[in-house]
Amino acid sequence: MILVTGGARSGKSRFAEQLAEAAGSRRIYIATGKVFDEEMARRVAKHKMRRGDQWQTYEDHRGIDAFLMAQGASYDSGLLDCVTTLLTNLLFDRLGDIPQDYDFSLPDYDSIQADALEYMGRILDGAEQAALPLILVTNEIGMGVVPETPLGRAFRDMAGAANQYLAERADTVYFVVSGIPMKIKG
Repeated sequence: MILVTGGARSGKSRFAEQLAEAAGSRRIYIATGKVFDEEMARRVAKHKMRRGDQWQTYEDHRGIDAFLMAQGASYDSGLLDCVTTLLTNLLFDRLGDIPQDYDFSLPDYDSIQADALEYMGRILDGAEQAALPLILVTNEIGMGVVPETPLGRAFRDMAGAANQYLAERADTVYFVVSGIPMKIKG
């Protein structure tokens, strides 16, 4: 498994796509983002256009583990883009419909984080069982200031824990800065 991390707009996705393309022609792109508005729809379309029709796509943040176990062996490589968005979706799945005046200091973020890490483990296990070389893209969000809100701090902690877990399990880790990938593990 390869983990590609770095800041927003650092070139992580493009580099990860190149790694996946080098592994063979049968590629699966696991898209974890949700389209909520027109701007996000344009971003998704731009990504799809850049990848071209050489990729098959799985678009959902749920069921990735089962999908990989069932169909992962059909591909030369898999690219999950991105872990940070996946974590966002898992967090808000657990929080549910949030009223305007919701107190974000109330949720059991430790439980949410534990469930997210367990799910990440099942995703990696599914890829391993399928012998699918999996590349994961994630954002390194903990390099800035401490977030102001309880939700922001909880998410930073969750993303940091997930990135550490993934980096530990990864064979290779790249940190991408200004479009330049630096191998930091493997």
